[in-house]
Order: sequence, then structure tokens, then C-alpha cells
Amino acid sequence: MNSRRALSFSALLLMAMIIMSLSTSTLPVVAEQKGPASDTIIFKRVPAELAAQALMSGDIDYYIFGLTFTQAEALVDVPNVKLYYAPSGLVDIGVNPAPAPEGQLNPFSIRKVRFALNYLMDREYIVSQIYKGFAAPMVTFLSSYDPDYVVIQDIIAKYDFKYDPDRAKALINESLTEAGAVLGDDGKWYYNDNPITIKFVIRIEDERREIGDMFASALESVGFTVERDYMSFGEAISTVYFTDPADLQWHLYTEGWGKGAPDKYDSTTINQMGAPWYGWLPGWGEEGYWQYTNDTIDELGIRIYRGEFADKDERDELYRQCTEMIIQESVRIWAATRLEIHPARTEIRGLTQDIGTGLRSPLNLREVYSTKEGVTSVTIGHLWVHTEASAWNPIGGHDDVYSIDIWRGVHDPCTWRDPFSGLPMPFRWNYTVTTAGPDGNLTVPADAFLWNATSDKWEAVGAGVNATSKVTFDLSNYIGSKWHHGMDITWADVLYSLHQMWEIAYDENKSAIESSISAPLKAYLSLFKGFRIVGNSLEVYLDYWHFSDDYIAEYADIIGSDPPTGHYPFEVLAAMDIVVFTNKTLMYSESASEKVGVPWMSVNLEDHAKKVKDALDLLSFNDLANIFNVSGTMYATAQELTERINAAKSWFNTHKHMVISDGPFYLNKFDAAAQYAELKAFRDPSYPFSKGECYYGVPAVPEVSKIGTPIVVPGGSTFFVIETTGLPPDGVTYMIKNPLTGEVIATGMAETLTPTKFMISLLPNFTETLEPGVYELFVSAYSEKIAYVSVAKEYFNVLNVLPLEDAFKEVGDAVSTQLSTATEDLMASTDRIATAVNNLMSVMAVVAVLVIIDIIVTVVLRLRPPTKIEE
Repeated sequence: MNSRRALSFSALLLMAMIIMSLSTSTLPVVAEQKGPASDTIIFKRVPAELAAQALMSGDIDYYIFGLTFTQAEALVDVPNVKLYYAPSGLVDIGVNPAPAPEGQLNPFSIRKVRFALNYLMDREYIVSQIYKGFAAPMVTFLSSYDPDYVVIQDIIAKYDFKYDPDRAKALINESLTEAGAVLGDDGKWYYNDNPITIKFVIRIEDERREIGDMFASALESVGFTVERDYMSFGEAISTVYFTDPADLQWHLYTEGWGKGAPDKYDSTTINQMGAPWYGWLPGWGEEGYWQYTNDTIDELGIRIYRGEFADKDERDELYRQCTEMIIQESVRIWAATRLEIHPARTEIRGLTQDIGTGLRSPLNLREVYSTKEGVTSVTIGHLWVHTEASAWNPIGGHDDVYSIDIWRGVHDPCTWRDPFSGLPMPFRWNYTVTTAGPDGNLTVPADAFLWNATSDKWEAVGAGVNATSKVTFDLSNYIGSKWHHGMDITWADVLYSLHQMWEIAYDENKSAIESSISAPLKAYLSLFKGFRIVGNSLEVYLDYWHFSDDYIAEYADIIGSDPPTGHYPFEVLAAMDIVVFTNKTLMYSESASEKVGVPWMSVNLEDHAKKVKDALDLLSFNDLANIFNVSGTMYATAQELTERINAAKSWFNTHKHMVISDGPFYLNKFDAAAQYAELKAFRDPSYPFSKGECYYGVPAVPEVSKIGTPIVVPGGSTFFVIETTGLPPDGVTYMIKNPLTGEVIATGMAETLTPTKFMISLLPNFTETLEPGVYELFVSAYSEKIAYVSVAKEYFNVLNVLPLEDAFKEVGDAVSTQLSTATEDLMASTDRIATAVNNLMSVMAVVAVLVIIDIIVTVVLRLRPPTKIEE
């Protein structure tokens, strides 16, 4: 029996081994599938008010234009829908400060009038009523959700503008009267007998219409005549950003912004929203337009942007100075940060909640998928897919969230931001950083090269050149992989993009045509000292330093993600350049298109793409050879150019557009009229990423949950205990403000008691300076792991001890009187007692004498002989 079992087991084992052998020799090994989690991503237009219904019906899988609470309310209790939140929408009123022509007056050319507008913005109403609490008030370009909020918290508190039309009116009256304006009997302002009329461009798609109407009414209440121009996205963009401010086609505009990525240490937003040099303030950097200027803000902003500081403390001080000046200039009147709601069906997985952009993160396009059996596509709803102000070109396009949100699934950024911490991180290009900064130098190798836009060739920098930092990018995941049209990505593609940027910045003709791109690009490129190609690595030498190495790498990422950028094959970029600079039939920027009188290039549109396709026939390798020749090494051939031209033409013939890039999806279909875009997975084996590599999930954040607020007694020690939940914060800052005067009277760091409990100590030498009354305590919890700040406010009382002192005095006086009376009575009683005591003492003395005599007599008698006694 046992032998049979052994035999049977041996036979089974042998059979299993044979089967395994056959299996391994005949079945192919299944390779890991390259590319994104889903095969197809569809973008379609869904108006925000219809998004909830579209989601519940299954028409879309998730929605990435932020919903308000009112719009999302119908989804709160729906079991198969999940809501994601992100403080990603910013709203302000843009102000045109250009001077008016002779005989007219633009009141907003006067700084004091612009500043007064802050008191006409009812931020509390906007947050509580319009956004139903799903927002935070803003007085400048950052809100309490931003990491750098803790740096400028006291400045924000100093300018914590409350709705105060009387104060606004007083400032406006004073300024306009000085300027020669007259307030008429009808309560309206006049200049040279003409009413001062404000052209107010108000967007109609979202809450900005209500905000605009409210602000317009406030302007009318202080005497302005307001012309309300209601416009949708495209018309408003053209009117405001692509006209000369001096033409005064607009005075005010309800601006709206969507965050692109979280940012731990901001250098871009402060410049974009407040520094003229960056090109995002009236004048827009466009040559020939009137320009708003402020040299001091520019100097501070450029130092922040270029890393011209010795440490974080100096950077923070520059940031503080620049912020305060931007608030004082008031070229933008900030309203609120929207806490946008992005809803998704629960069968949709792979979503990362970006701390800054919510579900708009480009990571989600790579990871999102449906758990429904057999479903390999995901449909995304957006407010728009294409507008007249959307432009798909890598140099001056993608200014709008609608094109950007699709483009980020079509290309791979070289570097990106961690969706939680906001710190730069490697993406398609890995990197290492070497720096001698802030004060030291590295030697730039003599054979490092830069493009010379005058000689039109790469030139070695030569000996004796130094740089602050060196970033070595590893392009192993890039060079040798494929473009969407099947051609290899080579160093020629990288070289063309580098050369193209230097040409636009430094070539006189090109920079004059695209001046709004050239000016900020030139400021950016001025820090680059040289490049080297070493194997699959690109060495970048630059005079830039930051206390975070990751920010040095991000600055050195010259190909970038947002325009001007690369991410197109060199033959397509070269054809675009011919269309813009030679044929002049399309322009890279809208401002240039307005100036030249031709359309703004958008190669997702067939008619624009055809111009680029036709320009491919004008390419000559001899004309391009210098771009591919670095110190005698040629990185492209004439045969390769021919093959690429044919591949690009074939792409156009198939897809009717010229969007050819390097990302996880390719643009398969684009129908602007139907508001429809279809992305297909790019699954070439050379593509480096697979499902799961870009998934982060939902972040844990620190939250202030409780503030223990004692009553403060002047001259005594007081302690506030702060409790937090969620991710333990790295620190808690505090600020104390007098709400009556607006004065910030104390700031500091709380003491750490436990990882989630902190204590603020107010010592006697501070509390004795406090006047009785109510004070505001602001507490901010932050973490280096999360680009998010939890802010809480609590009121506390400083006890008024004067009434107590008066009461104590009255009680003291009464007690003193009573004690005095009692003392007098006691003294009289004491005299009587003393007499009695004296009498008693006399009696006691007599008694004592008698006792003594008695004792003496007794002793004498006892000394006589004893007498016999009869028995």
C-alpha cells in the first residue's frame, strides 16, 4: 500500500515536471504592458450645471472643472460617487492702470484709487454666500492653503481688508479731487464734464458673474458709472490680454486662474501675479504696448526667481518685501481661493488627489482606469475642450486650462512636482545636482557649448568660465525611445529645442516678432553657462542656486513642461518656425497674432496643422546642419530628416493634426466644433513607464483640531494648547492680532509637547503690555511632506483688572473702616481688662504673701521636739 502511494506520488511528480518543462518551452513570456492604465481617454464638454447629472447617468466618469458646493450638492449622498477637494481655483479683479489720453481720466492709473478698491471687495460675503464656505478669502496672490502663507501671514493680517465702502469712498474722493475730477449733484464722478465710466469685463460661465455684478454695484455706490461687459472665455481673453492697455478697451476684468501644480517654495506665482517683467501684468510684455512698470518689484521678483539669496531666511525676507509692495500697488484685487470639488464615479480607480490641482493632475491620466469588466476607456468631463483662446503650440500656446489638461496626457514632462509635497522631482529625466552655491563656483568645462544666435552655431564656452551649479540629467528613459509617429527620439531633438529658445530670445528679428515670449525667456536663459552631452546624459551648468537641490534641477530643466518648451520632433518644430518667422501665416503668441494680423497657431486644428505639414517640404538639411553639429559631432543626417518628414506627413494624413509628442497617450481625434478629444494609449515597447508608477493616492494632511484658550490676565503667564489631527505637523506658528487696530502684536513658533500637541507661552513681560479686550489668535500647522497649511483662528479675552481693583479698593476701605471701629472697641475693652487685671494682680500678690507666711510658720513648728501620746 505504502509502495503504491510512493509510486503514484513519484509518477505525479514526474508528470508535473514534464508539464512544467513543456509549459516553459512552448508558452511565450508575457511582457509588462507599457504605457498608461487605460487604452482610451475621452474628453468632452459638459457645462458645470449638468455635471452631476452626467456623472450619475454614467455619461462621464469624472469631472475636472471645479464644481461649487451648490453644483455638487446633488452628489453628496450618491453612493457610487466620490468627491475630491482641492484649493485650485483663484479669483481676482484685474485692473488696468494705463493713463488715459489727454482730456480723459482713468481713475485706476492712480495707485490710491486702486488700493481703495480692496475695501469694495466683500470677501466674507463671497466666501460664505457665493461659495457656501468652500473658499478662503484672499488679499494677495496666496491664500491660507499655500505653503508660503506662513512666510507672509503677518503681512496678510496687516492688510486684512474688510468690506468698508465708506473708507473706500474717502480714499477715492481725496484722490479724484486732487486729479481734477468733480463729484456731481447726482453722486457721479465727472472729468471735463464727462462721466468717469468704467468698462468692466465680467465672465459669465461661473461665480465670477455674481462677483462681478456685486463689485460693479459697489463701484456705482462710490460714484463711478459702470459699463458691464458680459463675456465668455474667448472674447474676454482677447479683449483684456491681447489689446494695448492704453486703448482702454477695458478697465476691470474678473480674472480666474487654475493652479498647475503645488509649489513648496514659490518663485513663479509671485512674479506672474505681481512683477511686470514676467509679462503677466497690463502691457503683457508685448512690444509697442503701454507697459505697467515697477522697478523695485521687478528687482525683488527677479532675485526670488533667479535664486539670488544666501539662505531660506533671505529668500523669505525678499518674498515678504515683494508681497507687501504688490499689495500696495493693487493691480489685482484678490477675492478668494475656491475649494474646487471634483466628483468621480467609485468604479474609477487610480486617482491621485493632487494637493494643489485635485484630479487635474497629469498623473491621473496615466493611472486612471475603470473596474467595470471589459471597459478600457475613461471619459472625462470638462467645462470646455476647446475655445477660441485655446492654442496648441509648444512655444506660445497652452495658456488655458482646457488645452493644458489634455496636453499633459500627450507629453511627458522632464521633471514634475510631487503631488503632495510640492517639491520638484524627476519624471522622464532623472537628475543629480552638484552645487557650490550660494557663494562658491564650479569650473565649466571648456568644451561646454551654447548657441550663438548671431553666428547661428554652437560655440564652446572656452576656458575660465564658472558656474554656481551643475545638473546632470540622465536621458536613458528618453533618448532612443519613440515619438508618437514612430521615429526615434535623438539628441537632435534636444538640440533643436535648445537652439530654438536661444533664437527667440536673442535673434533680433525673431525676438521682435514674438516679443512677449522673448523678454521673460531672455531673463531665464541668462543664467545658463553651458551644456555638455556625455553618453546619455546632458550636463547643464548654470548660475542658479537654491537651498533645495530639486529646485536647482527644475530651473535647469530647460525643455520644461509649460511653453516655451519642446516635446515635439525637431522636424515639426522646424516647420513651425518656418510658418511663424518666414511665412508669417501663423504666430506662436496671441499678442503677436493680433499685431501681425494672422491666427494664433494651434496645430490640433486641421487648417493650422496643414500649414505646418506643408512647411515640412521647405526644410533643407543644409539649413539645419549647424543645429545638429556640436564640436564636429553630427547628431542627425539628411536621410533621417527625409524619413522624419515622411513620417510627419503620414501622421497628418491619418490624424488631421500635427500634435506629435512623447507621452503615454497620442492625440487620436480632435473635434473643436463637437468639443471632443480622444487620446489613445501609446504602447511602444520603448516607452519607459507602466501602470502603477505614477499613483500616489490621497494625502494625509495636518489639521488644527482644537485650541485651548484661557483668559489672559495682564502681567501673568498664559498658555494655549493646540491639538492637531492627521499628519503630525513639523511645526505650528502663531500670530496675535488686535482686531480693532489691525496691528499684529506677536508672532512666533509654538513649543512641541507631543507630535500632535503644541503650546504657546505668553510670558508676563508680554501680557502686561496688553490692553483689556478681545484679541485674535491665528495658528498655522505645516509639514515639509505636504504643500498645505492648516490655519485656524480663535478669539481670547484679556481680563480688564481695573474694575476688580476698584472693587477690591471698596472692599478694602470697608474692611479698613470696620477694622478701625473694631480696634477702637477693642482698645476700650482692653483698658477695662487691664484695670481688672491690675486689681486681680494686687489680690494675687496679697494672697501670695499670705501663702508665703503660712509656709514659714509651718516650717518653724515642724522643727520643735515631738510630744508622747497616751495609748
